[in-house]
Amino acid sequence: MDIRIDHVASAWADREAGEAACDAVGLPTTYGGEHADGTTDMSIVGFPDGSYLELITNTGEAQPSRWPVFIAGDAGPAAWCVEVDDLRSALTRALDAGVRVAGPDRDGRERPDGVYVEWETAILGDSLGATLPFVIEDRTPRRYRITPDPQLVDSPLVGISEVVVLTDDATALTRPFDRLFGVPRPEAVDADEFGARLHRFAGAGVALAEPAGDRLRDRLDEFGPAPCAVLVETPDLDAAGEAFSLTNPVAWGHDRVAWFDHPALREWLGVVEYDD
Repeated sequence: MDIRIDHVASAWADREAGEAACDAVGLPTTYGGEHADGTTDMSIVGFPDGSYLELITNTGEAQPSRWPVFIAGDAGPAAWCVEVDDLRSALTRALDAGVRVAGPDRDGRERPDGVYVEWETAILGDSLGATLPFVIEDRTPRRYRITPDPQLVDSPLVGISEVVVLTDDATALTRPFDRLFGVPRPEAVDADEFGARLHRFAGAGVALAEPAGDRLRDRLDEFGPAPCAVLVETPDLDAAGEAFSLTNPVAWGHDRVAWFDHPALREWLGVVEYDD
């Protein structure tokens, strides 16, 4: 199974605050509508390659059906999703690899323009996209669900290329990734500014982070193993820094990362330039 990052869900106690944070750093958002069960709605940052960042929150007093603890905690990254061409075949492969699955489940939302979008998702492992990604297959054309934002099409950004999953045991979590996706042996590097020991699978779109400081240790204690950072690829980090509000670049193994420079985004939403 390939890791084709479809989107990353970020949880917000106030979705409009998330939209304002994105707008402040130069990332346009589009309101996507309310999910079918009525407990959550979302906005989208649509990148040129078709991947997207989802900004999700609850719609009222009812318990959100998706990531309620993350939404209540205004946690930012909550789950990640990969696209598959045949959901049921993907689940069969996961079961053959000894990975627990749940689903598929049908879901959808109505866009503000009245177009209804429908898809199916399934869980790999024990939770909806916390460590292993959840998988998605569209029932309506994918362009109904996401199209790149016109303001980003000609920008220096490409799309979401790396999700960082926080865990207290990267070695143990490597095993299901290897069984499912055939990832290469991870390279372990210190990311001192980020506060973690990173285990990066070259070219696989995912890294595992073991906390090396209080910030990520506290996050792990509060939310458990789950995504803690999302990186958007650029071929030119200097050009990205001119187009968007970014912090100064720092080392990310052999690569370079700069974070979107807003308190609500800094240290979890960044731009990465790979050293090819």
